[in-house]
Amino acid sequence: MAREADAYAAALDGIWREALAQISGLPDELLNRRLALPETNTLYALATHLAGSTEMWVLGCCAGQTVERDRDAEFRATGTGAELRARFERVMEAIRNALNGLPDGALDRPGDPRADSQFPDRLHTVRDSLLHVVEHASLHLGHLQLTRQILLQGSAGS
Repeated sequence: MAREADAYAAALDGIWREALAQISGLPDELLNRRLALPETNTLYALATHLAGSTEMWVLGCCAGQTVERDRDAEFRATGTGAELRARFERVMEAIRNALNGLPDGALDRPGDPRADSQFPDRLHTVRDSLLHVVEHASLHLGHLQLTRQILLQGSAGS
């Protein structure tokens, strides 16, 4: 029987592969273009936040590694598709290794105190944190998909 941690790694891998598909083949200008809608982010910023949040939750909160993160800067980030792909591959490899290295029973351990704000009414476990990561990553995959659709629709009329 497959380990539960492997299922989380596979779910995140699938989400990240689809996120990469959303940015693949797009020119860097389009990755960094803002929508003409309030409170939206560029594809580059969304993907950067997806990487940063997943890295923090899995590597930091679940695997106990030191992760440096500036959440606010993620939403201002700009760069190239090649940089995003390289970061995604690097972080996903680290996540696979971290989840593969979790000993049996680790998912039942108390969660990292940094995650307390996501679980204000109860004690939480590493498993709860991993479920949160999958949910959060899925939400931002949807944002990437919608943002890409809007950007490509706007580019078609240009």
